[in-house]
Amino acid sequence: MNLSATFRSAKIPRALPPKSGEPAAAALASASCAPGNPSAEAAKGKAALGWCVYLIASSRISRTYVGVTTDFPRRLRQHNGELKGGAKASSAGRPWNLACLIEGFVNRSEGY
Repeated sequence: MNLSATFRSAKIPRALPPKSGEPAAAALASASCAPGNPSAEAAKGKAALGWCVYLIASSRISRTYVGVTTDFPRRLRQHNGELKGGAKASSAGRPWNLACLIEGFVNRSEGY
């Protein structure tokens, strides 16, 4: 599947340095969906995590899927059938690859 120029590469954003006067914890919270982020792994409960919107593309058929989650690496593994709980609509397109990740939403409805 060919992606448009907008989504040509799938780079996961890194946390930006805190703005002057902003505590460092607030800057880390905005990148909580990024894989391997220690603040996301240390946080307990969904309320402590930020929400992110993701676009995944099938590497087998010409199909994309958009979703919202607080833990993208876990969710991608679910879509690919490695963990229980993937969306039924995405089972036909396995394996899936990340095309775009937008993070920093306060709640689920803000991401939609």
